[in-house]
Amino acid sequence: MEKRYLCLDTGGTSIKYAVCNEEGDMLTTGKVPVEQSLDGFLDQIKAIYQEASPIEGIACSFPGEVHSEEGVIYGISSVAHLHNCPLKQMISDICGGKRVSMLNDANAAALGEAWLGVGKKYKNIAFVIVGSGVGGAVIENGNLYPGTTMNKAEIGNFLMGGKRDDELLCWSSFTLEQEARRYSKTHGVTVNGKDLIALAKEGNSEAAACVKEFLHYMAVGCVNIQFAYDPEIIAIGGGISENPQIIEAINHTYEELVRGQQMAYLKPTIVACEKGNDANLLGALRFFLNGN
Repeated sequence: MEKRYLCLDTGGTSIKYAVCNEEGDMLTTGKVPVEQSLDGFLDQIKAIYQEASPIEGIACSFPGEVHSEEGVIYGISSVAHLHNCPLKQMISDICGGKRVSMLNDANAAALGEAWLGVGKKYKNIAFVIVGSGVGGAVIENGNLYPGTTMNKAEIGNFLMGGKRDDELLCWSSFTLEQEARRYSKTHGVTVNGKDLIALAKEGNSEAAACVKEFLHYMAVGCVNIQFAYDPEIIAIGGGISENPQIIEAINHTYEELVRGQQMAYLKPTIVACEKGNDANLLGALRFFLNGN
């Protein structure tokens, strides 16, 4: 009988889940809004587990500082109600003692893409996962290295110079969604990243300036990554990876940025991830199957 595994990807607003086989084929999938309390969350997981059974184990992806071996999220995430508790053990306890693994979501996306996506032909890959902030992960010699404190390649914290409202500006300050929020606040409207791009294409000069700033800092971040990790490719994930024009624009902005500069010989190969929202689920499964 084919072995089945429950894969869970929890974010600030939803839990995406899938029952997969060992090859990463998704047999069933689902999505529910995430409960904003620990007890409510655990009730959700128990219900998903009961629906998915029989399964061999549970592979989880979470945002933040996820300590996989301890099974604890120590902070820096959009699921604060899940911080500082023995979460891995708690999930196992409510799911019949099944083995559970936990991994940071950006690391999970990297493993998923390296296994079955854009990175399967490479051994050294840097991943940039762009949403409301910027997450990152690095595959070196075919392996994921999360670092001493589980913070390796937390590239969203790369400093980009200066302060705004007494806060240090970092790469995560300049995502398309952050640019859209600033535009919305200034103009008393509500727009998202896609809306901002549409406004720029329509000739809105202020929206175009916001998009240009986003592209500039994407290029700057990729230069920093190339010198920090020297990967074969830099793979861009998150919602923007579904828009080939954005990936093309990042490459063009990079070329404009370094034209005539000495570092131009280290031009990164910037590509889009392939697995989209499935990457986290697949990477969580890969991590589980590797015995973690």
